[in-house]
Amino acid sequence: MIRESNYNFKIPIKDGKLLLYNTKTGAVAAVKENILQSLNNPKENLPSDVIMMLKTEGFLIPEEKDEIVEIQEWHNKHINDSSLISLTLLPAEACNFACPYCFQYRKRNKLMKTEVYDAVLRLVERMALENYKQGNKTFLKILWFGGEPLLATNAILNFHKRVKELCEKFPINISGSIVTNGYFLDSNIFKQLVHAGINDFQVTLDGEKSTHDKLRVLKNGGPTFQRIYNNLKSIHNISQELKFNLAIRVNFLRSTLQSVQNLARRFVKDFGNDHRFIMYFRPVYNFETTRNDIHSLSEDILSYKDGIRQQLSLALEMFKELKSLRPEADLLSPYGKMLELLPMPTPCWCESERRYSYIIGADGLLFPCDTYVGSKEHSIGYLASSGETIYNQNFSQWKKSLFYSRDNPCLSCRLLPICMGGCRRTRMASPNKTACFLTEDDIIFSMHEYAKLLN
Repeated sequence: MIRESNYNFKIPIKDGKLLLYNTKTGAVAAVKENILQSLNNPKENLPSDVIMMLKTEGFLIPEEKDEIVEIQEWHNKHINDSSLISLTLLPAEACNFACPYCFQYRKRNKLMKTEVYDAVLRLVERMALENYKQGNKTFLKILWFGGEPLLATNAILNFHKRVKELCEKFPINISGSIVTNGYFLDSNIFKQLVHAGINDFQVTLDGEKSTHDKLRVLKNGGPTFQRIYNNLKSIHNISQELKFNLAIRVNFLRSTLQSVQNLARRFVKDFGNDHRFIMYFRPVYNFETTRNDIHSLSEDILSYKDGIRQQLSLALEMFKELKSLRPEADLLSPYGKMLELLPMPTPCWCESERRYSYIIGADGLLFPCDTYVGSKEHSIGYLASSGETIYNQNFSQWKKSLFYSRDNPCLSCRLLPICMGGCRRTRMASPNKTACFLTEDDIIFSMHEYAKLLN
């Protein structure tokens, strides 16, 4: 006996077809519309090959299957996986920029101490040893964050050298990434970082020069766009033999949309044929920055819903521009954030829910969320010199399971596999409300946009 999955979405599209999307598997399929009635009553007249496809993609499931139990098991396995260590390291809780919307504008002005790097290495070594004893390989993800991490470039390079030395003792697979404003990212430093083991880069632009230089300015108010863009072009000119991924994140406000569109066209012209580069778009949200000048932007910040819709619109324009320059599969790949029409399932909303995920400040403080970086009162503990993590009273509330009660409204939502309860910080701030980033209406809207690409 089979039945329809609880996580199906379906809309009618052109040519007598039906578009299906399943949030639990991420599968998308276009089928004949007359299958709709049979899908609602799967015992009726479906051809065997159609049944097989619908079962394989998760649209049809065994009658007795408990999908919530499967999702919970998937979630628990991921958040408790000791073989995957995620480190977000802040080599510099300082920045050379003064962006008005920055949620990390807390002036600790610290560079990571040598003893903190030593403690991080002891943490990694201790966990790698435990995994080795259990016959498991260690997968180490290192993200360099800030502030501006390239204020401490030499320390970053030295740390990666020392981590590689650990690989001679234990089987460790290392992946490195960095989020930087790009001001110091010239081609020489870039190549050093890649050779050290950092292959994924994110640089932010806020539209073309006219808008970017009003929002992403130096502390003295000076412009930054041209230097960053020149750095990106010099990196683009590096031999294709050097493998890396560089994502240009473009933040937008209501008033900067035209500037962002102009920048997107410039990206296609300058980087369109280089698959190592992508551009993606994100609305600016107010994450309660401590900067007072965020208020000057408040009327310019889009609502969640409008932000998501505009983000999708910009991505579709980019997709159409690049289709002639890149394979469609490249643009729709998991790394290709350029077009995120229909979300893929995720075992947790963010890394803060994972047991072995650490955000480590310059002085060894542990933070639960990158929006709390630099706020001692919101820290969840500290990293001892021995490499042990010492937690405080804030820790337990960040690790409370989404599945603590079957009465949790999130567990009856069709968006659960792509949301997993949403932002934990938002849930904690308003415990009697859900933290919905997406709605079912957003999914239906995205499905209609997806259908246009099929034509």
